[in-house]
Amino acid sequence: MASLDRNVETSLGRISIPAAPRRVIAIDSRISLEMGLALELPLIGYSHSRARAWVPVPSDVPFLAAPPDLEQILMLAPDLILCPDTGPRSDWWPLARLQAVAPVLPSNHLLSWQANLRRLAEWIAKGEIAEAIIAEHAARVAAIRASHAQAIARSLVAAVQFDRIKRRILVRSAGTGNGLVMPAQVLADLGGRELGADVLGPYGEVALEAFGDVLGRVDGVLLIDFGDGAPQALAREPLWQRLPFVQAGRIQTIAGNCTFGASYTARYLLAGWEALYQRLVG
Repeated sequence: MASLDRNVETSLGRISIPAAPRRVIAIDSRISLEMGLALELPLIGYSHSRARAWVPVPSDVPFLAAPPDLEQILMLAPDLILCPDTGPRSDWWPLARLQAVAPVLPSNHLLSWQANLRRLAEWIAKGEIAEAIIAEHAARVAAIRASHAQAIARSLVAAVQFDRIKRRILVRSAGTGNGLVMPAQVLADLGGRELGADVLGPYGEVALEAFGDVLGRVDGVLLIDFGDGAPQALAREPLWQRLPFVQAGRIQTIAGNCTFGASYTARYLLAGWEALYQRLVG
């Protein structure tokens, strides 16, 4: 193992980490994995769920047990672990127990992906890489804002997915119990207007009977498709079919779970929002 010779201050207190980590595990396949890849850390495994198609995971980085198996992680002998602080004593993000295996650097789902990336980069002395990634994102944002300024300014939009079992819409706006979700973060970067959390359920829910009242004033929707047939089921709902934006075809479908993530998911969502605003032009 690398010598522990860099002291950093984190939400877990002052800890020692390798100055040059050689064996890094990302507990969460979304923010932890994406940040580890973006900052060019030597990853030896990740957990939670399979990496999204738009995240460039090398073929030799394995998907580990999920929830994380501490014995498996211990056998892999990591010298650094990345883990969200979502549930420090939970099975899925066992940050408290992981500290007995190796130093742990936490992320926070209430912070933006840029803030999390900068914080991790500062701890591991890779600030230049982080700033280059953030600058590239800002340049893409500026280009989209310039191309679609009118549509962005005048349109109320929403990123949604459909729960076909409970027959309800889940709106991925900021301010719900899900934290600072990625669709809302990227939309805010673009200067877009979203449905406020105050008209939604605690976790962004919209009941079937409330579709008209809550979604009736929306101009366009980014429909997140998890590949489970939910968009097709939603299309069969009469109350959905009556919504003005549905009748006008102002829906852009985006494939894959992009609710959480970091720089790679931000880039993916920028393309999705840009495609939706293109539909709203005119």
